Amino acid sequence: MTDEATYRPATPDDLPLVTETLYLALSWDPEDPIPPFEVVVSHPEIAKYHDGWMRPGDAGVVAEIDGAFAGMAYFRLFTDDDQGQGFYDADTPELAVGVRHGFRGSGIGTRLMQELGRQARNRGVPRISLSVSKGNPAANLYARLGYRWVSDEDDELMVLDLT
Repeated sequence: MTDEATYRPATPDDLPLVTETLYLALSWDPEDPIPPFEVVVSHPEIAKYHDGWMRPGDAGVVAEIDGAFAGMAYFRLFTDDDQGQGFYDADTPELAVGVRHGFRGSGIGTRLMQELGRQARNRGVPRISLSVSKGNPAANLYARLGYRWVSDEDDELMVLDLT
């Protein structure tokens, strides 16, 4: 299925895709439903991942199939005073990735993360972090792509060193 997908850099106009990506990432477990989209993306702890989209330090990659959104990976910098859940340090952007349900398991998530990693290296980003819930099968993908575990709490922190 990835042969059908096209990948492009995210733009400031992709804010709706950023919010959908967040919701997809948070709703990974069908056995643990989350509140409706509007409730989740407006929550202050989630809104910090999309408010002011394409501020300095933001970057992303969008996957499309036949012009329709299939998934996205993006990252955003946070500060010591305003941390995301996967905060490592102020020089390390935090990644979010989401693939629509009909396209999961097709390689799109892998390709999105690889493309975003290339963008990060081209920008001189030293590393990327992410938070992954225990039991999320995506943790296997992250490990396969070179992310390493750096904490063991309720949500686990993984980091990919790029230098």
